[in-house]
Amino acid sequence: MEYTIDRIKIDLQTVGFRETPELLNQVEHELRRVMRFRQDIVAADFYLREEGRNPTNNKTVRWRLGIPGTDLFAEGAGPSWAAGLRDASDKLRRQFVD
Repeated sequence: MEYTIDRIKIDLQTVGFRETPELLNQVEHELRRVMRFRQDIVAADFYLREEGRNPTNNKTVRWRLGIPGTDLFAEGAGPSWAAGLRDASDKLRRQFVD
């Protein structure tokens, strides 16, 4: 699914399930959280996948931010999509200072 938020091209890919309005809201919330720290984002690619049957940490999020120069990438995991997105966004924000 492709769409835009504040001129940022979003590509959301889900593996093995369909995105819900709640999931889209969580993705937008985390993207807006990251946008407070970085204003030159031009694209964001999200790859969400449920791995295994372990309910405690089976949601994996791979997130690539398209910025001028070298793109940033982070992977997060958690028991929910919100936790996986938050884990990945925290890892991306730590890369901003480098």
